[in-house]
Amino acid sequence: MCIKNTLKKWGGVSQLFHWGMFLLLVINYLLAYTMMDMAPTDDKWWLYGMHKQIGVTLLLLFAFRLWWRMQNPVPQDLPTVPHWQNRAAQWNIWILYTLLFLFPLSGLSMSVLGGHAVSYFGLFTIPPLMEGNNPISRFAHEAHEIFSYILGAFVTLHILAALYHHFILKDSILRRMLPRYQSLD
Repeated sequence: MCIKNTLKKWGGVSQLFHWGMFLLLVINYLLAYTMMDMAPTDDKWWLYGMHKQIGVTLLLLFAFRLWWRMQNPVPQDLPTVPHWQNRAAQWNIWILYTLLFLFPLSGLSMSVLGGHAVSYFGLFTIPPLMEGNNPISRFAHEAHEIFSYILGAFVTLHILAALYHHFILKDSILRRMLPRYQSLD
């Protein structure tokens, strides 16, 4: 497997970022919806801690992913795909990138601006910047919730488009993001 991207397919590092961040997002959504319905127990606060640590991980991975994308070519659009679909896909990707930055940043802001330190797997702690419940932390909370719905919608659109290309158009759009794909284009 090629580590770097080519003009025909995504390389191993890009694939690892793509699928790894998707898995972490799914886990974090599951944690969020689980912990919100729990009674205030030690288990709930442990889930909150895990949710925050995974969120910080996603923020760090986003920075590395963006840096990696800027260092590598992006596979070319397929000539069989209409121009408008290629533009829509590019817009969707950049909206996803924006949300992959804003979503965890708003969660981190909600915590540290609301008086809560964020421990990162015992390696370091991000201290609180303000005390208690305040208008800024409430705004960050609202933004985090809104970003969660918007991100969910754009991820769903991304998945549906990939499945459409794979099962209906039967082109290589999805396969280019999978390991062991050999381009026949």
